[in-house]
Amino acid sequence: MKLIKSTIFFTFVALSVFSCNSQTSADSKTTYLGNADIQIFYFHNTNRCATCNAVENETKMVLETFYADKMKKGAIDFTSLNLEEEDGKKVAKSLQVSGQALLIVKGETRVNLTNEGFMNARTNPDKFHDILKTQIDKLL
Repeated sequence: MKLIKSTIFFTFVALSVFSCNSQTSADSKTTYLGNADIQIFYFHNTNRCATCNAVENETKMVLETFYADKMKKGAIDFTSLNLEEEDGKKVAKSLQVSGQALLIVKGETRVNLTNEGFMNARTNPDKFHDILKTQIDKLL
């Protein structure tokens, strides 16, 4: 009987310890670079080709053309991050990005437009603009 009580006690203590470790507080939630409702991140390397530059430039063009007022109000934010620098590594890790990427983030929702950006930004920018605008509009 004493063995059973000891086993139950140690099991209770072990479960209490492990359950406390698995809880997350509001402070441990990932926060990114800004407080905007919609954050757009472009991750790149130091050495960039014409297509890499086009993805960033065309994304900026869409934001400035269609969402300038929302950017001024802080509802939309664009951040370009170098994956070879500390800030870029940190944010990439928190967003689980391992290479060049174009992401739209709103809360827990992440829209990855990397493929669309690299396929269209340089050769078919109008198509890329439409895709990017459609995805942003869905999140507004």
